[in-house]
Amino acid sequence: MARRVDLNDIKEAIQTIEEDGGVILTKFSGIADIEKVNRDAAPFISTIMTDVSVSFHSSPITHSPLEDICHPKVSHIIDEASHQRASKALPPETTRCTRLFGRSTTARETWLQQPSLQAILKHFLRTVSKPDHWKEEDAARLATDPILSAASTLSIGPDVKAQSLHRDDFIWQQTHKTEQKTYNLGSDVGMGLLVAGVKTTKSNGATLFVPGSHLWAGSRPMMMEEAEPAELEVGEAFLFLASTAHAGGANITEHSRTVHGFFFCRSYLRPEENQHLWWTKDEVLQWSIAAQKQAGYLIDHPFLGYCDETDPITNFRANEKA
Repeated sequence: MARRVDLNDIKEAIQTIEEDGGVILTKFSGIADIEKVNRDAAPFISTIMTDVSVSFHSSPITHSPLEDICHPKVSHIIDEASHQRASKALPPETTRCTRLFGRSTTARETWLQQPSLQAILKHFLRTVSKPDHWKEEDAARLATDPILSAASTLSIGPDVKAQSLHRDDFIWQQTHKTEQKTYNLGSDVGMGLLVAGVKTTKSNGATLFVPGSHLWAGSRPMMMEEAEPAELEVGEAFLFLASTAHAGGANITEHSRTVHGFFFCRSYLRPEENQHLWWTKDEVLQWSIAAQKQAGYLIDHPFLGYCDETDPITNFRANEKA
């Protein structure tokens, strides 16, 4: 069973992740903020469901609780949101609101900028090095922090079948050639954070994960019998390594399961979601500096991610004044 640790107990959370591959973080969010993010995603989820029901069904698909809290004025996003299905592989009962980082101020500025969460992410994904060919007196310490890889809300409807067990780091073609006796810090390239929009249970498809699988060699079979549900109360979050075997569970209830997912990677990797094409200059300039850095708009030491030899955000501001 997934172990629970208070978000602010950083040392215990890190130790649990190193041992199990994932941890349930308690006291991650207040209920009011959960409701805010649910409302931020609702109009996009609702519109996609309408679009998908036309494409896949002769009558609308199962009602989602997010429809009940949909913003009243969404006409300006309908055309955009109706084309949000990035993957044909998603069943019609599952809908997704992508680009959540830009669409939800609460998620971006409150949830993801919490110092305790930042400390845990940096422990596993901060990259620090000193090139061998640099002279000691000239050597700058290279240190780059993790960046956002993707952010989306998933509404998993009734009758959705369980996913196959998988590791998220396969998108960066990571291979696991040997088994680890104990966790090797620096071996992971990504992490995932799942925040419960509603209470998640084994019955409604809570995320399944295999404790200890982050230490396995790739040749070891992943058996569903070894997977355990990471059941979340509203306000809790499941944080796990991209090397950990996991899967979305089957929803055998009559209600949708809503979860907000945020994924991070090392700063030198290409993010999974190409979000920069969608965020406008005006939107990004309203974000906090911490959020701008997390999304890749500030240079990492010494010059990773520059734009015209300076921070991308500096160019935004310069063009604003021009």
